[in-house]
Amino acid sequence: MKYDKTIGPIPYALGVLVVALALSVAWALAYWKSLQSLEDQTRHLASEVLARGQAVSVQFDNTALKALLAHPSRDPCSPDSIEMMRRLAINARSLRLIGHVSNNRLMCSSYGSHGEGIPMGPPDHVSKNGFELRSAVALPIAGNNRFVSTTHGQSGFTAFIVPGLMSDLMAGASAGSFGVFGATTRRLTVSRGAFRMTEAWLAEPLEAGASRVFQGAGHLVVVQRSAQFDYAVYAALPLSEMQDELATNALILAPLALVSGLALAALIVVQAKRRQSLANRLRQALRRDELFLVYQPIVELASGRWSGAEALARWRLPNGTLVPPDVFVAVAEKHGLIQDLTARVIELFGRDVAQLHRRHPGFHFSINFSAHDFAGACSVERLRHALAAGGIATGQVTVEITERALIQANEVRDSIRKLRELGTHIAIDDFGTGYSGLSYLTMLELDALKIDKVFVDTIGTDAVTKNVITHIIEIGKSMGLRMVAEGVETQAQASYLRAQGVTHAQGWLYAKALPLAELRRRLDRDALDPPPDGGATPQDRPTA
Repeated sequence: MKYDKTIGPIPYALGVLVVALALSVAWALAYWKSLQSLEDQTRHLASEVLARGQAVSVQFDNTALKALLAHPSRDPCSPDSIEMMRRLAINARSLRLIGHVSNNRLMCSSYGSHGEGIPMGPPDHVSKNGFELRSAVALPIAGNNRFVSTTHGQSGFTAFIVPGLMSDLMAGASAGSFGVFGATTRRLTVSRGAFRMTEAWLAEPLEAGASRVFQGAGHLVVVQRSAQFDYAVYAALPLSEMQDELATNALILAPLALVSGLALAALIVVQAKRRQSLANRLRQALRRDELFLVYQPIVELASGRWSGAEALARWRLPNGTLVPPDVFVAVAEKHGLIQDLTARVIELFGRDVAQLHRRHPGFHFSINFSAHDFAGACSVERLRHALAAGGIATGQVTVEITERALIQANEVRDSIRKLRELGTHIAIDDFGTGYSGLSYLTMLELDALKIDKVFVDTIGTDAVTKNVITHIIEIGKSMGLRMVAEGVETQAQASYLRAQGVTHAQGWLYAKALPLAELRRRLDRDALDPPPDGGATPQDRPTA
């Protein structure tokens, strides 16, 4: 819609005025409905906080702690005790790890023994039952993520709650707040967000299992007490959060406002198109075929043979500039283009792999799916169609998913089931860098675990996290998963990984990500004249 100078700005200003008038009329009619909706959201948030808190209590207090206290070993950090902690942590979805604390130091955990211990600081709160709560414990053995921990005062056994256990609750209400407080002590133990409960509000009595709603400090607040444990939770959303829903309800009740709003939206869209944003350029790139794939070889550590390759998306602008993948993937997710991006990647993947699969049918290929690709069946169906059209054996394809996608357990499980029915393999990518609990791995049918470069880099160093990779490898072994180490750059790293039982690796020690033609040339050459050890020759290895 082009701006017409002949009619001037008055029609446009009039359209804005009509929208404002229509919304003001609809505002009063929609207020009660919006307030009720906000209360429903707040109650849902409070219920989720309470449910997850009770899950922690059940998994630690009623299950893990009882098992540890009943363990015959007198040494809480004996190998048998640590092995029991590891098994209990794997089976507890809400717990990242379990350990033993003495004199405010973590002496051992399901990750292993910690020598003189990791400082944890004094507890922030001690319950009437003797449990010590720490609300922000930074653990170097877990990437310095901050954990909430609960310690059984008499025994010292401690549970560390998954860092992302509560964070995803705020995805649809970023301005929301929640907290946990003792139902008897009336002391606040955990709080998140800008809203703070006053002593007067905490002091109001509440029966077990009951809830109450009130307004205070510009927020709608729901307090809910546990029926099983001696604590209560609160959730608070700003009353200002109703504004969007009020506007939506007003638009529904006032057709004139809807029409005016659409006209205004069209004007905004036209103005936005005059700016060449990165999102618009990505839309154009998807139409102009500016995206392409490169392939990072995956190597068998035992033989050095290239057994597969991971497809990686790249975007080159018309001027030759490469846009980093982490930039354009984030833009695609933010602006609702991720499904279109994945569709294009699958199209390119099917075309490329079909060419190589006919020449090298035993070669394996991997493709990455984002968390958004598991929201529906579209990406799985597109992959199925692409593999069928190219005559590609599904057993030669692996779909890699990031650890953060595991938070959406139900959606992921359904998509993985469909992928398995298709015949593809499933790998968890960048394990150890996300916020999922170990139990998520046991819930899903996985084939492989990819160890992130951040942990591979610690091999042979004095980094605090140098032992984490050993624990990740042990987890993979215990679950029977094939392991692939990412970012391998030195022979020392490769030798260590092979000695630890890791079977595959990828990284610049072997090759950079290659264009399709270069990968085909290398595979054709090796098929005719393989290197003595099946590995990369010096001239194949990148120098930077």
